[in-house]
Amino acid sequence: MSDQNKEIKISKVVVDRNLCIGAASCVAVAPSVFELNGENKAVMLRKDGTKNSGPVNKAELTDQQIADDMLLLAAKSCPTNAIFVYDEQGNQIYP
Repeated sequence: MSDQNKEIKISKVVVDRNLCIGAASCVAVAPSVFELNGENKAVMLRKDGTKNSGPVNKAELTDQQIADDMLLLAAKSCPTNAIFVYDEQGNQIYP
């Protein structure tokens, strides 16, 4: 497919807290973006100092330098597909 070669442009990330089991694979892949909270659920680190499961626009993340492919890899590493990734048009990229 030609879509596979298209550069990914992530604009928004959401963690589904009901699906998250605290495996922390997202934290292992992108520790500058994800961490586990007190409930052992993944949350994203926002540049305003807050941490939540989103939706979070990529521009609001603490790590402004993280590559889109690393964010996507973190989402794909989740064993329960709890991390949803959206492009600039609002289309769901993954899962």
